[in-house]
Amino acid sequence: MSYTLPEILNSRSKEEIEATLDYFNELPLRSGRKQDMVKRLSAYLSNPKVWLEKLMEPDLRLLQKLCKAGPDKFVDMIPGDFPSVVEVLRLVETGDSDSEDYIRIGISSIFYNLIAKDIDGVISRKEQDGSFELEHLILGIVNFYGAVPLRTFVSCICDDYTDLALLGHLIKLIKEHPIIRMYQENYRGETYLVSPYVENFDALMQKRRSACKGIRRYPEIRREAAESCGIDSPFCFYGKDTPEGKALVDLLYCIGYEGDALLAVAHSVWINAQFEPDDNNTGMLLYPVTSVIDEIPTFELFREYVDVILAYANKVPKWLLKGRSAEETGMMRYSASDSYLESLYGHEMSESESEALMKLFDSVHRVRPAGPDDPCPCGSGFSYRFCHGRHVS
Repeated sequence: MSYTLPEILNSRSKEEIEATLDYFNELPLRSGRKQDMVKRLSAYLSNPKVWLEKLMEPDLRLLQKLCKAGPDKFVDMIPGDFPSVVEVLRLVETGDSDSEDYIRIGISSIFYNLIAKDIDGVISRKEQDGSFELEHLILGIVNFYGAVPLRTFVSCICDDYTDLALLGHLIKLIKEHPIIRMYQENYRGETYLVSPYVENFDALMQKRRSACKGIRRYPEIRREAAESCGIDSPFCFYGKDTPEGKALVDLLYCIGYEGDALLAVAHSVWINAQFEPDDNNTGMLLYPVTSVIDEIPTFELFREYVDVILAYANKVPKWLLKGRSAEETGMMRYSASDSYLESLYGHEMSESESEALMKLFDSVHRVRPAGPDDPCPCGSGFSYRFCHGRHVS
């Protein structure tokens, strides 16, 4: 049985309809009846050339991939730390994969028929006009610092521009960008832009004040470094072009990761490097190597692999340190003694231990629970049940 777009939208709650309109900045000043909202959203979505322009690069590329697969065809993909916007807005359909490491995503005939003829053109235009580069820059800056005052962010973006007309156009584009709209927080009277990967903004800011209060200034970030930290979303990670980042990528490839799986694991190492060192966090940081320990023939090689990850973790900018590294500050430095590593290398991990560590490792990439109608802790602006709660059974 085929459905029309209004019929599909009418099956959703009024809150979902309003959340979708709000994302596209089309929510009316006054909330009307659900039927009126459905009519408004149906008319808006019927013009995909307009709303596709407001989606971020990873959402557009996901839609492009699904359109190439075809309507009602599901594709297995590695899930990100949080659902994509097109998942939350239910522009795509999700289901369980045969593998726990993947999520199954597809596009229905109704949305396929809406966007299939336009998606390639929108992506091509954004590639050519610098839209994606600007997105990489915005996302890279907030990823670099974790949380950064809006005034500092503006300085990072605008300092290189002397043409006032060009600067004015740039500021207009930035103000309208979804990252700016969705990931703002207020702390002690100041507006901050926050990385989507920061799980708990308040805890981050409190920890900065208590443990790292000696670090007052945010370091400068080079444009190239920022853009590098903003690409490959949802699997961003810092330092692809640094010696430590290249060594990390080479190591992961050497032990069997490639493609999206390599990006996802490199991303997880970057995220885990943000935490204060302790036994649990060190275990999570080293998991990509310890998980294949049976395939590493000598302890010396195992030590080499570990040192690559530790060198990377100590070189990356850390959110608690306002974008400074452990190497620069002498704080939050990861290390692993030979005796600790010998105990790991000589110990054959049981199935239950491996499963427990995997759950701990995986929990880094899951947002803490919340009430169904509470704002989702990831900062998306949607309620928990329409965001991360959609994947909670």
